[in-house]
Amino acid sequence: MNSLGSLLCGHENCDGIAKVALGQLRASINRFGEKATTFLSESASEEMLAFGPFCARVLLENSCAALVGRLDAFRMLYLSEFQAQPDYDPGKRAKSSFSWTGDVIPEDKAAHALWNNDHDAPKISRALLSKHFEHIYWKPALEAMLDFVSKRKSDPALAEIFAIDADRYIDESKGRSIQLYSMLSKGVHWEFFASALLFDESTVKTAIRDTCLLVSHLGLISHFVPTAYASLDRMRAVDEYIEFRKFVP
Repeated sequence: MNSLGSLLCGHENCDGIAKVALGQLRASINRFGEKATTFLSESASEEMLAFGPFCARVLLENSCAALVGRLDAFRMLYLSEFQAQPDYDPGKRAKSSFSWTGDVIPEDKAAHALWNNDHDAPKISRALLSKHFEHIYWKPALEAMLDFVSKRKSDPALAEIFAIDADRYIDESKGRSIQLYSMLSKGVHWEFFASALLFDESTVKTAIRDTCLLVSHLGLISHFVPTAYASLDRMRAVDEYIEFRKFVP
């Protein structure tokens, strides 16, 4: 099942640092995506309850990292070069490291006009789900994607796609991302001290499915962003999405 890796990381016909970075992310997304979707079709087990949230959390973070890299290639290339330096210390937190808050979720929660003469360039959020990314990338791409799929033969796998509201999509995706990240973190870091709070089968499977839908939708839309790196042909992107949905009913 490699369709999810293609949706998030694009084609493999790229060179240099980007090829290595996206290749590593692709391998992780496919590996943990396959394991996560396998849990969806299985009955509850100790492995699923304990390992399912971890798989979903890795899938969520790596998928978003791949999208950040394809929409903002400098970020991906900088991190790749930084980590390749001989004095790079993986045991020490670098201020420029990839971060959920900052790279995916914008840090500034205040409502500001998008286009203002007083905005300093370094302070304009380039987070994946920021308002500027929504305006410049996501909304135009989403509208183009919806127009494209409306012209092809109907497929049940596209039902959730047609239900997307372009005006609310990024706000809803940001809210769901924050919710999933928080919930899955509890499963990864094992924050529960009362057995009654442990995730049950329904909770784990719902979180896995919601994560799969969230990242696959973003992945599909990304191929309708004209400047996105390593984008698939639009028809192939839709086909990859439909193929992935065979594993996530």
